[in-house]
Amino acid sequence: MKLLAFFLCLFVCLASGDGSPGSSNSYSDFLDEELYLQAVPQGDWNVSAPHEDSDIQQVHVSLAPTTESPGGVVVSFASTTLSNGAGVNWRLACNAEEDGGFANAITTSYVHNSPQNGGDYKSPFFYHVLLDIKQTDCTVEYTPTLGGEKNATGSMTRRIRIPPLASAFGGDPQQSFKLALVGDLGQTINSVQTMQHVAAEQDEIAALLIMGDLSYADNDDPRWDSWSRMFQDHLDHIPMFSLPGNHEIETDSADGVSFRPYAHRFQNMPNCKNGCGGFDNDGWKANMWFSFDIGSAHIIHVSSYHNWSVGSPQYTWLEGDLASVDRTKTPWLIVNLHAPWYNSNIAHQGEIYSYAVKETWQPLLCEHGVNIMFAGHVHSYERMFPTCDNSTISPQTGITYVNIGDGGNREGLYNNWLPGEEGRAGPVWSAFREGSYGHGMLTIENATHAIWEWHRNQDGVAVKRDTAIIRNYRYSAKDGEGKESRSEGDPARSFSGYLGVLTGALVVYSIAMTVLFLRNRKKKEATAY
Repeated sequence: MKLLAFFLCLFVCLASGDGSPGSSNSYSDFLDEELYLQAVPQGDWNVSAPHEDSDIQQVHVSLAPTTESPGGVVVSFASTTLSNGAGVNWRLACNAEEDGGFANAITTSYVHNSPQNGGDYKSPFFYHVLLDIKQTDCTVEYTPTLGGEKNATGSMTRRIRIPPLASAFGGDPQQSFKLALVGDLGQTINSVQTMQHVAAEQDEIAALLIMGDLSYADNDDPRWDSWSRMFQDHLDHIPMFSLPGNHEIETDSADGVSFRPYAHRFQNMPNCKNGCGGFDNDGWKANMWFSFDIGSAHIIHVSSYHNWSVGSPQYTWLEGDLASVDRTKTPWLIVNLHAPWYNSNIAHQGEIYSYAVKETWQPLLCEHGVNIMFAGHVHSYERMFPTCDNSTISPQTGITYVNIGDGGNREGLYNNWLPGEEGRAGPVWSAFREGSYGHGMLTIENATHAIWEWHRNQDGVAVKRDTAIIRNYRYSAKDGEGKESRSEGDPARSFSGYLGVLTGALVVYSIAMTVLFLRNRKKKEATAY
């Protein structure tokens, strides 16, 4: 009886929990802590002069995969020297039909007027080079040049790895790949630590996705230059995709144009032809919303700060892009933006860029079976259970929302949280939350399973603080007879999923022990007579 009582007690204790997985801290612990809004000391911003010389600097790379060029790469760099012959020497370090060569750059620069700049800031010249490469799963060696020798056989100074062929272009939908995710990075000592932790896994990362608020220049354009130089040693070989946050708006005081510094520095998928866009001024175009295919995923980047209403260019593009995804070829569908739709932190509540965009877009995303949405903006970490409304956890149809606005910004961390309904410590849809700097890693294991890991910085090393298994219920594959087969299994199984399994096992065990106990007692009674 004592053994039975123990297991029954354990079952009751487990079943009465609040469903908050993966954390040694309860929600009540967080509520007792103060909200950290102290800015990082300016001495720790690591600001340097805007551009001291004419050498090539601020080198960063991105991918530009299309049907015609599934191994497409974009190389960008800056210089105070204007050159009509600038470009990139490149070659493939693998056994491929393409030998490499020289690719010409398109050139841009801008003037930004703001009080923080003390008037007009004149940018260096930015060179963007598109490498139309058909080969995939291969390393590209490259060297930016301002017009020197065009030599694809000479010594190359930099390298970038092209991922395997995306499933959308005929690749394996069961392939495994890893993405690094960061939001609100900034350029503090915390930012540097975050990027060092990301770079520790650079050989495994297919791309780095940044959820907006990159430099925190805030109309002080030399800080854009210092940010790009600060992370050049990482971004010249880790492909990066970004999207605009509120700190990228930076409206010009003279002509009222917004997003100009960001748009001239980061084009994002310049070869996109399906209606992506968002910035078109004085002959320069850049994409504030766009999509790309990598591995077995179709990833969409949208802007919280451009017109989101039904019928707007961004909404119309998003609606068509979602409808174009063939889930038999592309199992995973991910949408990223800056302002989160679900957020139980006391910061950034009631913002129109969150709730109004959510009201307009969430039915569309749920209709098309989006698996995951990443966001930034809130300077803390929070993962949600799969949901498509404010109260119902729906693994089969819901979206797993993750907020990662904790990259290292100078405004500080937010670590005070809202309570939940009916006495709960947190909202029913909130799975894990913590106010610490860090980054995330999403490993797509195959067409039906992904592993999400959030690593925090404060322990001095990249500690895996939250882990969840995300199940893709929306993948459809044709079997040998041409019938539709849909994946079955557990949802976004985090530690709460394992807890449920353990609880069930303990119930079964306690029942079995009870039956054995009663049988033994009957045998003893029979023997006594």
